[in-house]
Amino acid sequence: MNLFTFVFGEKPRPRSITEPPPGVRWRGVRARSDGEPVRARRAEADCVVETAQGALSARGGEDYIISYGPNDSAVISAKIFEATYEPAGDGLYRKRTDVVFRYFTLPYACIVETKEGPQRAEAGDWIMQGVEGEIWPVPVEKAEAKYDPA
Repeated sequence: MNLFTFVFGEKPRPRSITEPPPGVRWRGVRARSDGEPVRARRAEADCVVETAQGALSARGGEDYIISYGPNDSAVISAKIFEATYEPAGDGLYRKRTDVVFRYFTLPYACIVETKEGPQRAEAGDWIMQGVEGEIWPVPVEKAEAKYDPA
């Protein structure tokens, strides 16, 4: 036990969500047409991918691992990847601009329970909803750089 815990007690854990809370305000967005292409590969074996928001599980042969840059990755099921990305050449892929995603924000931090593992969302981060109803958090600065209003 440290002094903070002794004086103030345990720090409350963030809420955990598996679906959008009732009454959230939805907004529609599309990937920017000038978005940077990403490197993606199908997971060869079951593995864990460390991301800034938490550790994600990738299923060998069933998921894609996307690398946005150093220490910035994501795991996406093959079905969702193939519906939302298109080849950009040289093993790179670009998010399709004709697919509309929805997102909402929350005024508090939470843990978003994704298929691939829990992901931390800070207050104000975008919590995106994909083509199969799946949700995942995106830091607000990154989201604003990657998406335009639909």
